[in-house]
Formats: sequence, C-alpha cells, structure tokens
Amino acid sequence: MGWIEGLNASVDYIEEHLDGDVDIARAASFASCTEGQFRRIFSYLAGMGLAEYVRKRRLSCAALDLSRGERVLDVAVRYGYSSPTAFNRAFQEVLGMSPSEARCPGAHLLVFPRCTFALTVTGAEPLPWRVVPQQGMRLVGISASCGAAQGNPLVQMSSSGRESLGSLWERASQDRVIERLLALADGSGPQGILGVNVSKDDGQSYQIAVVSSREAPVWADEMHVPSGLWAVFDCTGPCDTATAECYRRIYSEWLPSSGYKLLGDVSIEVYPQGDFSSTSYRSEIWMPISKRIGA
Repeated sequence: MGWIEGLNASVDYIEEHLDGDVDIARAASFASCTEGQFRRIFSYLAGMGLAEYVRKRRLSCAALDLSRGERVLDVAVRYGYSSPTAFNRAFQEVLGMSPSEARCPGAHLLVFPRCTFALTVTGAEPLPWRVVPQQGMRLVGISASCGAAQGNPLVQMSSSGRESLGSLWERASQDRVIERLLALADGSGPQGILGVNVSKDDGQSYQIAVVSSREAPVWADEMHVPSGLWAVFDCTGPCDTATAECYRRIYSEWLPSSGYKLLGDVSIEVYPQGDFSSTSYRSEIWMPISKRIGA
C-alpha cells in the first residue's frame, strides 16, 4: 500500500468507528506511522488537529441522524456524549444550532465532510534536501508540553500554535536562556539553536535546545536521540511561517514519493544566528528516516 493509500485507509478506519471507540494507534498503523507521527502529519495535511476532525465528523454524523428524526438522547450516547447538556453545548459550538433544531424538517445543516488525501503536482519550487548520517545526540534545553486534551496548540500550522511558540522563544531570549544554551553547544550535531518537536501518543512537546555533551544546568531538560539517517531540508523565509510551510511540503510532496519513511517521533528545526524575520533567513528541518521496504 502506498503512502497516500495508507493515509486514506486510516481515515476509512476512523469513519467506520465514529459511533464507537476510535483507536488512533490502529488508525496510524494503516499509514505505517506511530500514533504521534500520525497526529502530527494529519494536522499539517488536513489543516486541523486529529481530535478536532474526529469531533466535527461525529457531530456531522449526529446531525444527519437527528435530521432523520432520531431522539436526541439516543444520538448523544451513540457519539460518546454522557449527557444531553454536553451534547447540546458541543453541537451548538460546531454546527451553530441545537440538536432539537436539527430534528426540524427542512433544517439547514452544516456538515463537515470526511477528509480524503490525494497526491497533487503543484509546480511549486523545488524542495532542497539531503541525507545525513548522524551519531546519537544528547539534547539540552527547556521544554513546553501540551497534552492531547488541549488540542496540541504547539502545532505550527495553527495561528494559536505559532503564537505559543513565538511566546516561548521570546521568553527564552529575554531570560538569556538561548544565550546560555548556545554556550553549552559542543559541535557534535546540527549547529545553532534547535527547535525540537516530540510527538507522543498522549500529546506533543517542544524543546528549545542545543546538542551538548557538557553538564546540563539544573534548569534544563535532557533528551537522547539515537544514531541514524536524517533527511535534512533547506527552509528559507521568516521562521514563523516558513517552517510550517516546509513541514507541509515535506508531508504532502516529499514523503509520498521519496522512497523513505519517518522513524521515531522527533523532528529538529535548526536555527543559525541571524534575523529570524528576514525573507532570506535560512534554517533547516531534520527528520529521522529509513528506506521503505521495496522502494
């Protein structure tokens, strides 16, 4: 099964289980991803978080069931709501009407369609990349985490995510954390200050870090990344928008046709010193990879 076919099989699985338990790890397996990878990839390709997508699709299906005259309580229970009050609140928020109004003949329903992925040729600029073997790395830095229940606001594709990341970087700069981290860098990995995304099953974390073998300060966190092959992508433009666009192109253009698959749940953004807001600023994105079987 190809990459795009695998993603659509994942969505097929989700659609078949909207009225029950959606096992995200099982859905991710159709696309040969970990759960963390799948959540992150989905958010970039679909333009919304996976939890938000499932919620909107469930409420859309609920609206169709109500339009056929089914009881509000029965529909609420079917789609995972423990009380009519909670169901009514979510229904109003997403669809702009009450469940009772949706049952009325002739009600105008706002229904969110299922997501379908396709490989398209856009004629965009080339996406420069190379393969780099890298020894294991010890990352030292500060972390911000966010659980799945919070909607993963650190995903760079969303405006709230970019604001959260911008605030994290601004505080790190004002508190001289970046300056102190750069003093710890020992040249054993990517050069510059790093933005490290870790996508786990229960959410996502983001770390501002450097590669270092030196003793970590008490205020810093440590993370170890194993040896392996990395796909390194050149990214040009202001960090707050160019990084998100580069990720989108990696997932939608490069990954389906590269012959590689992603490994682990980590990606690293490499930011050399310079003007982060410049249209000519150059950064990198590092993704751990391996060859696809049969590629």
